[in-house]
This record gives sequence, structure tokens and C-alpha cells, in this order.
Amino acid sequence: MNIMNQSSLLRLSTKPRSSSARRWSLSRRWALGIVLSSVSLAAVAQAGLVGIGKAKVSFLAQGPAGLKIEGKGGDVSTSEAGGKIKIAVGLTKLSTGIDMRDSHLKKALNVKAHPKAVLLVSRGDLKFPQNDKSIEASTTGKLTLNGKTRDTKFSYKVTRTGSDYHVQGRVKIDITKFKMEIPCYLGVCVNKDVKVKVKFKVRDK
Repeated sequence: MNIMNQSSLLRLSTKPRSSSARRWSLSRRWALGIVLSSVSLAAVAQAGLVGIGKAKVSFLAQGPAGLKIEGKGGDVSTSEAGGKIKIAVGLTKLSTGIDMRDSHLKKALNVKAHPKAVLLVSRGDLKFPQNDKSIEASTTGKLTLNGKTRDTKFSYKVTRTGSDYHVQGRVKIDITKFKMEIPCYLGVCVNKDVKVKVKFKVRDK
């Protein structure tokens, strides 16, 4: 009787799995594959350019009788998401070296309501050099300043070292297109076109 029971158990244990069990196993493998693929795609989607190191921004506003207002700052951040590169410049810490002039400048920029200027550009509209090479080009992005967004053309130079890109950008901004007051100092006003230069480094991760 014990021998018969053992034989029966052996036959049961070696019985092939049913078709439904095989389908369930296959479904689990498919589900695992989909999950792993989703994780990989998410990692790729999150990869992109990120700002590293120190950055600089400077501007020049000119007026009559040789009037020049020059300023600089270091609050520049760069990031990439969804194929769009975002360059944000903090305006609250821009300095011309004269406190009263800084006060007039920040009032004209309306920094309390809009403390940053943001340039958004599609990665596909930019040119990237080969390693240890440089390239110069120009394109158009969406510049948001004083809460207003306008298409704005800019030029740039990029030098590549490995996965790092050293960027210098230049743009001339007609501030009246952004509903801004023209800065004046001691009764003398600058021209509406302001030249801006920015320098920063990004890494392609």
C-alpha cells in the first residue's frame, strides 16, 4: 500500500504542467519584460544636459553721450527635459557696481514679480561639435522676460571636451517687446536694445 502511494505521488510530481500554467508563466515573463523596458526608457528620458561648474552673465546697455551701463551676475542654471533645453538667469543679483543704479535696474526689470529670465530652445535646433572641436551658430528660442514670452534669435559658440560642453551665448534684447521700462539714470535713458552675454558649462549625462 505504501509502495503504491509513493508511485502515485511520483507520477503526480512528474506530470507535465497544464497549458493554462504555461500561459500564466509566459504572461509573467512578458510582464517582467515590459516593466524592465519601462524602467530603461524612463532612465533614457531623464538623461540630458545639466549645468555644472560656475556660470557668468553680463549685459551692456548704451545711451547718448557715451552712456554705458554694464552689469554682471552668476545666477545661471541649465537643464534639459523632453527635448527642450532651459537656461534660466536670476535677475535679483545682477549688479552694476552702483547701488542706486542697481535699484533702478531691478525696478525696470520688475524682479519682484518676475525674478528670472528663461530661454527655452529645442535641442534639435542646436548644433553640437565633435570631441575637442568647436562650433559657432545661431538659432531662435522662446525667451520669457517680465512675464512675456517672445521668439528671440541668439548666437552661440560651443566647445566640446568629452561629455562636457563649454558654451558662450550672445543675444540682443529689445526690452520694449517685453513691456519693460527703459532704464534711466540721472535723467538719461539707455537705448531699448540691451546686449547680453552668458557663459556656462553643461554635461551630457
